[in-house]
Amino acid sequence: MDKLGKFKDKIWEFRLWLSKKLWYGRDPDETMAKRFKLFLIVGISLIASGKFLHLAGFPIPNIEPIIPLIMVMGAFSLYMGKSEKWDRIRKYAGIIAIASVFVIDLIFWGVQKIYLFTWPGFIMILLIAKMKDLSFFDKFSDIAVEATITAAVAIILFDIFTAFGFWLLWRPLTLGALYGVFIAQIPFTFYHLGSLIFVPPVVGFGKMVSRVKMRVPVAVKAGAKARERR
Repeated sequence: MDKLGKFKDKIWEFRLWLSKKLWYGRDPDETMAKRFKLFLIVGISLIASGKFLHLAGFPIPNIEPIIPLIMVMGAFSLYMGKSEKWDRIRKYAGIIAIASVFVIDLIFWGVQKIYLFTWPGFIMILLIAKMKDLSFFDKFSDIAVEATITAAVAIILFDIFTAFGFWLLWRPLTLGALYGVFIAQIPFTFYHLGSLIFVPPVVGFGKMVSRVKMRVPVAVKAGAKARERR
């Protein structure tokens, strides 16, 4: 076998090993827990990387995955199996994700007054998400729509809250100045709502990881040969 053929075999063996480690378990219960763990890790990683992209103004300024991902991770129930450690990680996943945003902010921007409003704004979004308690086992179209609407409300509230903070910190404390800040905020919020494009793919990924084949006993007539449906 030539070197290229051996290399392809190694790649194939690695893919099989990786799928067993990350995607499949010894039984449906372990498989589902393993996949939701992967979803959790990917979500936290995307929030952190999304902050880097947002700071770089990519792909489009004001369109970012951070708020949609925080909302989705907080709104959906994630099964982590019987592991107490992973159950604690699940409970505090939103806080872990937001903490990554805080660290990146401090590293790249240092201490800024606006954090008095942006950081509590992220926590507010997580609390709103926790109130939803959605499930990936429901119909995709239903949960995608509900998650998108919730994310839209979260973005609007976040923008209102941070605009109010901008007025308190840097503008004259008059109603006229507050009115001007909110008017100037409208175009930004329309752009920001473009971030909703991230919600359906993330929900779709969550729906995909929840699809685990299980053996279900099927009732048969007396005397008939027993069978199982996958």
